[in-house]
Amino acid sequence: MLPQLRHCAAVLFGLAPIGLVALPTAEATAQGGPAAVLDEAVEMRQIADTTPVIGRLVGSVEAQVAARAAGVVDEVLFQVGDEVAAGQTLVRLDADLYEIARSSAQAALDAAEAGVETEQARLQLAEQGLQRQVGLQGSTAFSRSQFEDLEQRAAEARGELAKAVAEAETARAALARAEYDITHSEIKAPFAGVVVDRDAQPGAYVNLGDHIGSLLDLDRLEIEADAPASLAEALTPGTSIFVEFDGDISIEASVRAALPVEDVSTRTRAIRLMGDMSAVDRTLVAAGKPVTLQVPVTAPREAVMVPKDALVQSRGGWIVYTVEDGKAQPRSVALGQSALDWIEAISGVSPGDVVVVLGNERLRPGQAVNAKPAKTSAATEG
Repeated sequence: MLPQLRHCAAVLFGLAPIGLVALPTAEATAQGGPAAVLDEAVEMRQIADTTPVIGRLVGSVEAQVAARAAGVVDEVLFQVGDEVAAGQTLVRLDADLYEIARSSAQAALDAAEAGVETEQARLQLAEQGLQRQVGLQGSTAFSRSQFEDLEQRAAEARGELAKAVAEAETARAALARAEYDITHSEIKAPFAGVVVDRDAQPGAYVNLGDHIGSLLDLDRLEIEADAPASLAEALTPGTSIFVEFDGDISIEASVRAALPVEDVSTRTRAIRLMGDMSAVDRTLVAAGKPVTLQVPVTAPREAVMVPKDALVQSRGGWIVYTVEDGKAQPRSVALGQSALDWIEAISGVSPGDVVVVLGNERLRPGQAVNAKPAKTSAATEG
């Protein structure tokens, strides 16, 4: 009776009797049609063996924004954490006194320019009288004393004109200074960046050169690291190094400078690198953030490389699915050095093998697939 009871219980709870459960086969899984996947070819690429070195992001363009004019702060138009554009107004100063100074300077310049015109006319008359007297030389109408008097007047007129011109230049400089102060009564961002601190407050008086806030350009951060001095010869400007952020995010950077200063205690030298961080999540980009540099320790070598997206974790280790005769076949791979989105396959695949890079998470051995090249698909979407 016991076997019958087990059978009844199985039927009652909707379970197949033990020993009678049919496991799905690859053919059964594929009954709905081939699985749509994207694939990519295994390639031979140049890589180098590396050693990890901890680095950090540092600001290459950062500044303490200073006041270029003195005055009382009318408005503060920014907060810590704001992203500001180049030329954006950060602070407005009370410009009333500067407007008065400009009006005064303009009036002084107008008067000085009128004085120049007067002295030019006076010099012209003096020189005309002198020339007429010069024309009388050799005749009875010529007077030596009158000639000398006219010559003296012309010299004085030239001196007065030079003085008037100098006064006009002084007035013009005063006007330019007043206009400069008015222009810089609006303190603007010298470049695009993120505000990291703020000192300016409404109603406060700022002097020329006072600090009102600090900006950091996140788009022009550099990478700084202390690399082993033994690798200094290999870290020349232009050397490519892979830089890893949190998770699997990596970028390729190049050495901008290797500083010729060695730390005796650590036997390291500082290097600076530049790289395009536009592909890095904005939340991972910050001055002082630690990153890992994969510093080359050997000369470049040829290696079999597979896309990282092709890797699938299995109980026995890492596998990839190759596309063979329209079906997905698993292959175990031994992995080596990584390089951005690619990783070295020490064994398991060969150059030219086609591996699934999208849609491989639910594949089963022997499952029929409808594969399209990943690169072609990406180009079509772009």
